[in-house]
Amino acid sequence: MINFTATLRALHENSPNSKVFVLIHKMDLVPAEQKSKVLQQKMQDIRSHCLDEGFVEQQVECWATSIWDQSLYRAWTEVIYFLVPNVSIIENMLRKLAELLDAREMILYERTTCLAVTHITRSAEAHNPYADRFERISSILKTHKHSMAKHTGMMASEAAFAEMQVKTGAFMFFITRLTENTNLAVVMSSDEAAFNSARVNVQLARQEFAHLDIVSGARDLLATLC
Repeated sequence: MINFTATLRALHENSPNSKVFVLIHKMDLVPAEQKSKVLQQKMQDIRSHCLDEGFVEQQVECWATSIWDQSLYRAWTEVIYFLVPNVSIIENMLRKLAELLDAREMILYERTTCLAVTHITRSAEAHNPYADRFERISSILKTHKHSMAKHTGMMASEAAFAEMQVKTGAFMFFITRLTENTNLAVVMSSDEAAFNSARVNVQLARQEFAHLDIVSGARDLLATLC
C-alpha cells in the first residue's frame, strides 16, 4: 500500500483526471466462503487510499482476478474499452454491419493481445447463457497464437492468422482481420450462403473502419499486456 499510495500521489500530481484500475490478484487462494468479505475489505482499503490522494470514487474500479479463470481477461477488457478512442463510433458502425449481415453476434478483438474491445449482440443471442464467452474466445485465440509461435519460431506477439472458421449445425463462426490492429469475430446462423456473403462483406468493410483503428499510443500500451 505504501508503493500504491506513492503511485497515486504522482498520478494525481501529473494526471489528476486519470482512471484508476486496480486488479486484486490471486483471489483463487482465498477460501470460497471468505472471498466476498476479503474482496470488500480490500476494495474499501484501496478506495480509501485513492480518496485520500484526491481521486473521486468514480475514477476508481476494482477487479478480483485469477490466472485460473476468465476474470483476468474480463478485467483487461474493461481497461481496453476505456483506452480505445472513438469506441462509440466503432460500435455504431459494427451494429450497422451486423444488421446488414444478419449476424447474431460480432466481437472486436485487439490483434496482439487477443482481448475483446467491444461486441454487438443481436436477437436470441442476447440470452446466451455463457456470459464469459468473449473471454473464453480470448483465451482460445491466445493459446492458438502461442502454438503458432512455437511451431514457426516467431515471437508470440508477431504470430497471426488470416482467418479461422468454425461450422456446426447450430451456428457458423469466423474471425478475420478488420483493421491493422483488430480482428473481427462474426457469429452467424448455420447458412453456408449467408456465411460466405458475410466473409466477403467484412473484407469490403475494412476500408470503412481503417480510419477508426486503435491509435499507436493505445496499441503500444496494449502490446505490453501480451
